[in-house]
Amino acid sequence: MALLALLAWFQADWKDAGMKAASAGDFVSAAAHFAKACDADPRDQDNCYFLGRALFTAGRYREAVPAFEKARKAATRAKLDRVERAAGLNFAALDLPAEAERHFKDAIQARQRSDRAAEDARIDYGAFLSRQGRAEEAAVLLEPACLENPRSARAHLESGRALLHLGRPGDAVKRLETAVQLDPANSPARLLLGRAYLQLGRTEEGEREMRYGSSTVK
Repeated sequence: MALLALLAWFQADWKDAGMKAASAGDFVSAAAHFAKACDADPRDQDNCYFLGRALFTAGRYREAVPAFEKARKAATRAKLDRVERAAGLNFAALDLPAEAERHFKDAIQARQRSDRAAEDARIDYGAFLSRQGRAEEAAVLLEPACLENPRSARAHLESGRALLHLGRPGDAVKRLETAVQLDPANSPARLLLGRAYLQLGRTEEGEREMRYGSSTVK
């Protein structure tokens, strides 16, 4: 019992150190701390998930794969959607679309039983589908995501992007205008809005948004 208590103490200490390193933007150190916590107690629903996130943010995508797999096994029904979403993003970064799509779909299904605290995986899946040249599927998926996440600039941005790809600039403008209202410094949203305005013959507005968008690109 004393040994278990000591391991629990160290595990909590490593997790805390990882959180502090991640907050400071040092994801290499964060990953090292979370790795110790994950090894000490892989059944904790945070340890291996935080490890995977730190590795993903550090660009160490292949190393993140087993971390997210351990996190999937440890996750409760309330938290499984965040793990599936993160795994989908990681596989997308690895340019493994079949695996990414499987996890995005699992995240959306798991969200129905979750606490809804994680980001809506439909937004990420919609962005993924647009990049795969499947804008029609993306638009269908992102419509309810926008309605359920009305304050999400990214949801409106990705919906507008898909609609623009489909040759529907009028519908795209509505979404992109909302994205810009929610996040005025969002350069992709402004550039896409400018393109939509230009396609509609609204030249002055289009050029204005293109200038704003270009000026905010870092």
